[in-house]
Amino acid sequence: MRSITMALLAYKEEENLKVLLPKIIENLKKTGAKYNIIVVDTEKPLDNTKKVCKKYDVKYINQEYPKFGGALKTAIKYADNDLFFIMDSDGSHDPKYIPDIYKKYIDENYDVVIGSRYIKGGKTHDSKLSIIMSKILNTCFRIILGIKAHDISTDYRLYDTKQLKEIELKNENYDILQEVLLKLKINNGNKLKIGEVPITFEKRLFGESKRRLIPFIISYIKSLFKLFFLRIKNIFTKSVIKQLFRFGVVGVIAFVIDYSLLYVLTDICKINYLLSSGISFVVSLMVNYVLSIKWVFDTGHKQTIKDVVIFSLLSTIGLGINELIMYLGTDMIKIHYLIVKIFATAIVMIYNFITRKIFIEKK
Repeated sequence: MRSITMALLAYKEEENLKVLLPKIIENLKKTGAKYNIIVVDTEKPLDNTKKVCKKYDVKYINQEYPKFGGALKTAIKYADNDLFFIMDSDGSHDPKYIPDIYKKYIDENYDVVIGSRYIKGGKTHDSKLSIIMSKILNTCFRIILGIKAHDISTDYRLYDTKQLKEIELKNENYDILQEVLLKLKINNGNKLKIGEVPITFEKRLFGESKRRLIPFIISYIKSLFKLFFLRIKNIFTKSVIKQLFRFGVVGVIAFVIDYSLLYVLTDICKINYLLSSGISFVVSLMVNYVLSIKWVFDTGHKQTIKDVVIFSLLSTIGLGINELIMYLGTDMIKIHYLIVKIFATAIVMIYNFITRKIFIEKK
């Protein structure tokens, strides 16, 4: 039987917890899993949260590290079941979604499941300004960090506790929610299977929001750069550098074939440079593809029609980039076609490496 630690981070949430805790207990029972609940309160109590916890037989802990990030780290430290569930303690996250999130996690073998505002069926009752800022930040973080989820700024989530305890979290503010996903992904060999369940994000029941818009935005922008460089650092591991070196060797072989064939077709056979450039590019690309599959990229399976179609589409785009650079450099700027070819090859080689690593290599 699976077991859940439900974590609630509280900052003067006494009134909200009186409403939420009975509903949380009711919905945790619906999962059929063993469970316990921990409430992480402020370092020094600011209300009667401890008394509410005692009434519902909930474990009460004072946070040991500063700010929101510190409360989350405290919760992870004291989690003692194999799954770690977390949700807001202000009433914005309805406990009724607990069974759905748990079911998706168990049935579909995800690493993380998120209660999402931004997938089909999801809604939010937040202010229009907050929604706009949230969507912008979510899009930026999702693209730059390579996180495959629509809503990565909410903390309505279900994790594997062991995986959480294996990573070191440093952020202190709400940006820890993106940090945890990136570091889980890095720790899992750059693979993180994230599921999302549609939820409706409600307005808080009692009290005022602790988030302040301008400091919130500044914190997120600073964090975006830090996490981006962390991702870049992780990308250039020894294995990737070795792979890049092999790809470079393959690229040199393909370039020699491309360059030589271009010269023969254009200067000896007197074929128009654009046509001969296209022919030499296709031939060199075929050689590049075969060597890349055999020696550079681990596809994890025998090549299928789908792989060939994907490769053909990527190659067509690469050919277009090649021909465009050749035309602009030779006809528009009046540089010798062989010199332009060197530049075009370098650009297309970078494009090829990135797209093949994304679409062809085994995930």
